Amino acid sequence: CIRAGKLREWTYAAVAAAVTWIAINVPIMVVSWHGWAEFFRLNSSRDADPDSIYNVIKSFSGWKGFPTTSSGQPLILNLVSVGLFLLICAGIAYVALTAPRRPRVAQLAFLVVAGFLLTNKVWSPQYSLWLVPLAALALPPTRILLSWMAIDAVLWFPRMMYYLGEDHKGLPVQWFTGTVIVRDTAVVILCVLIIRQIYRPETDLVRRGGVDDPVGGVLDNAPDRVSWPRHAAS
Repeated sequence: CIRAGKLREWTYAAVAAAVTWIAINVPIMVVSWHGWAEFFRLNSSRDADPDSIYNVIKSFSGWKGFPTTSSGQPLILNLVSVGLFLLICAGIAYVALTAPRRPRVAQLAFLVVAGFLLTNKVWSPQYSLWLVPLAALALPPTRILLSWMAIDAVLWFPRMMYYLGEDHKGLPVQWFTGTVIVRDTAVVILCVLIIRQIYRPETDLVRRGGVDDPVGGVLDNAPDRVSWPRHAAS
């Protein structure tokens, strides 16, 4: 929206999103505050989940993890997770502002959600579903998407075998976390491919034939109105 000079439309969308969130959440907060807040309480107090990159590092290095507070809260882990995500968002903003052509909304949305999952301390199995529609819109080649989806689906089996426990003929933790590395690597590869097509828009299959941004709303076919150093130089 900055590049297209559509900040007024962005403001309308942001306000509408905030009003919608308030309209849905406030009644539940009034009726059952503790029930509504449980998700946030649990996620702020829980340690790194088995699927997180932090647990992967622990499983292969013997690292004990970040220290907790006197009450057992993983404050440092929470700050590191949020900080890394904000750094990734800053990097995505740089990409969006310096690309030779304004990126498509789906491309940026995939990068943001992928960055959140890769740096978050929790990656529950269902979280991967967040990426599926965004991946299909951002990176159309079917073979690439199916390969990534197959890797994520296969992860289910070592996950269940790990949860079974070695005492019950389950898998050691490294077998599971090794598969997590493969899954995370596949997501990173998707991000690299998307960034590549952002900087080389002629390789973007969606934009062939004069198409601009089919899911961009007011941004579709909107010309750039702000030039940035890299963009101007190109």
